[in-house]
Amino acid sequence: MTSLTSKESNQLSEETGLSKLSIQDWHKRFVQECPTGSISKERYINLYRSYYPRARNSDTYAQMLFTAFDDDRDQALNFREFLRVVAVSQGTDEKAKLELAYKAYNRNQSDANLTRKEIQNAVMAILNLVETKDDTDDNNDTDKRQTTIDWVMKRLGYEEKNEITKKEFIRRCKGDTNLYEFLAFHCVPKPNCPDGDLRGKEKYKITIKTGTEGKKLVLLKASGTDANVYLILHGEKANSGTIQLQNSQTHKDPFEHGHTDVFIQFLPSLGKIKGATLWHTGDKSQGWLVENLMITNEASNTTTYFPVQRWLDSDEYDKKTKVELIPNQPPGYDE
Repeated sequence: MTSLTSKESNQLSEETGLSKLSIQDWHKRFVQECPTGSISKERYINLYRSYYPRARNSDTYAQMLFTAFDDDRDQALNFREFLRVVAVSQGTDEKAKLELAYKAYNRNQSDANLTRKEIQNAVMAILNLVETKDDTDDNNDTDKRQTTIDWVMKRLGYEEKNEITKKEFIRRCKGDTNLYEFLAFHCVPKPNCPDGDLRGKEKYKITIKTGTEGKKLVLLKASGTDANVYLILHGEKANSGTIQLQNSQTHKDPFEHGHTDVFIQFLPSLGKIKGATLWHTGDKSQGWLVENLMITNEASNTTTYFPVQRWLDSDEYDKKTKVELIPNQPPGYDE
C-alpha cells in the first residue's frame, strides 16, 4: 500500500470526522500490520476471539459486524472500511453507533424493517459475547437468557408488532440508557500485533489518570502533556517491550488535565506484573503530572496498581521525565 495523498486524507477526514494527523497515523499502523492492504474476515473474527477470550462464542457477533462494515462485499476490510470501525468506536455519536447496530442485526443489510426473529438472533449473539464460558448452561441460565430477550422485545415495542423501522429502533434505544448500552455495537480496538500472530496474546487494559494540580513554580500551567508517552511492563514471565500510548479509548486528545485515558494492548502473557517504566519525550514546556497507572489483564481478570503521584518534568522537581514504578509504591522524587 502506498501512503495516503493529501486529497485522500481530506476525504477520509470529512467522512469520519477524524483529524488528518490521526488518519495518517492509523494508516501507517494499518500498512505495517496489514501489508496486503486489507483485514480478512477470518482475521477479524480472530480479533474478536482475542478481545473477548472468555466469551462463550464471539464469532456470530463478529460476523454480523464484519458484514455491516464490508461495504463492497469482498470478504475483507480495506483501510477506508476499517477507518469506519475506528471512527464509530472512538466517537460519541449515539446515532452512528445505533445505525451500525441496526445494519448489523438486519440480515438484509438494508433499510428494511428489523424483524422479531432478527432482533432475537442479535440478542443471543450479544449474550454469547458478554457471557463467559464458565457460566452454567442449566435451566436457570436458559431462563435468564429468555428474560433478557423478553426485556429487549418489550422495550423495542415488539409486543404490538413483528417488525420495527430503523427510526423507531434508534428512537427507543436513545430514550433508554440500559437498552442503548446493550444494543449499541460492541467495538474491538485494533491490537498492536502482526497479522496472523494473535495466538498466545492476552488483552491488557492500560489506564492512566492525569492529575489536576498546577506546577509548583508556574501555577497557571495545566498538568497535561502533548508529548509522546511510552510504557514498558515488567512481568514475571516476560517484559512487554516499548509501548507507545496513543489512541485513547476515552479521549481524542489523551493526557490532558484531569483526564483518565484507557488504552488496549494485546501482548504475550507477562505473568504477574512486577514493575513498569513510564516516560515521555517532551521538552520543558510539556511537563506531565501523573496521578496513577493501572494495568488490567482481562484474560485473568487481575489488576496491578501504580500510585505514581508525581511530575515527569524536565524543568522542575528532580527534572526526570522517566520513572521506574513498583506496584502500590509511589516513586517520589530524588533529592
